Amino acid sequence: MAKGASWTIHETGKMGIPRFDLAGKVAIVTGAGSGAGIGFAIARTFAAYGAKLVLADLDESVLLDRQREIIEESGGDVVVVACNVTEAADRQNLVDTALSTFGQVDALVNAAGIGDKKNRLAVDIDEETWDRIVDVDLKAVFFLSQLVAKHMMERERGNIINIASFTARVAGTRMMPYISAKAGVVQMTRGMAMEWGRFNIRANCLCPGYIQSSMTKEALADPAAYDIITKPFPYNRKVGDPMDVAAAALFLACDASDMVTGTSLFVDGGRSAH
Repeated sequence: MAKGASWTIHETGKMGIPRFDLAGKVAIVTGAGSGAGIGFAIARTFAAYGAKLVLADLDESVLLDRQREIIEESGGDVVVVACNVTEAADRQNLVDTALSTFGQVDALVNAAGIGDKKNRLAVDIDEETWDRIVDVDLKAVFFLSQLVAKHMMERERGNIINIASFTARVAGTRMMPYISAKAGVVQMTRGMAMEWGRFNIRANCLCPGYIQSSMTKEALADPAAYDIITKPFPYNRKVGDPMDVAAAALFLACDASDMVTGTSLFVDGGRSAH
């Protein structure tokens, strides 16, 4: 394998007017099965801007629903792959399917993630729960990225977008495995950007705040909990929508952000600003 690429996507001073355009690009999006999730919002947005998609999640039946919705909304090419991101064979099958279908992978969005549904204090977390959360939220992110990066190195181009959390910066209670894994994702993304940058592979991190999604639905439905959650927000005390995160992902996925790598973009309404 070559030591690195001798070119960049845009030469200095020759970009022209930046455009948000994903035409001709192929993106893998994990965690895309939930109709109310960040992964699906990103997939919808990428499709609307011209990307071909490979959607991954545990349940093929819900993925087929998402596939149908995206095709009805934007048209384009969408394939689905049932995938447990913690399983090496499933990760390999996901990448193999993308390459056999489209011949390339331009972007990987690691949106699959879980938390502790029981909201236990740190002293009550058992090792099985810790391993399950860290395996999905951190370990699988690295090994799927590693697999895709090998292909991107050969093409001398690529884009990895990892979904972390504002809790990587702002500590909280009753989420110790989750905040530990997400902080690891932030630092791991920097490492990816440094080590793979010479192959024209960019790696960035999105850190959402509280977003109306399937993961936060129960907590945000309680008025008292909603008040506590939004009290630290400096901006209108509101939570975000998955499309707020998708808009930021679109920017990172486009060539217009060619000079942006190794960074963490917080999409949290200012929650982490203090």
